[in-house]
Amino acid sequence: MHVAIATLMTLTLANVPPAANNWCRVGQAVMVPDGREGPVTSVAGDICRVLVYGEAYVSLWAYYVIEPAYPRYGR
Repeated sequence: MHVAIATLMTLTLANVPPAANNWCRVGQAVMVPDGREGPVTSVAGDICRVLVYGEAYVSLWAYYVIEPAYPRYGR
């Protein structure tokens, strides 16, 4: 019985479309939780690949953990 339930859940989760509210766009500047910023290099479902300034490799972040990096005026 557990195998049937596990198979059903796997098939259900495999057919769930990515979140429609993923706001990440390629080229957009974002801020990761530790305060560093960088551009989004690609998007795959809920995951945004971010090349943080000063790093050699991209890091994978869920769109709901990062936030847009807005320009700071008047500083």
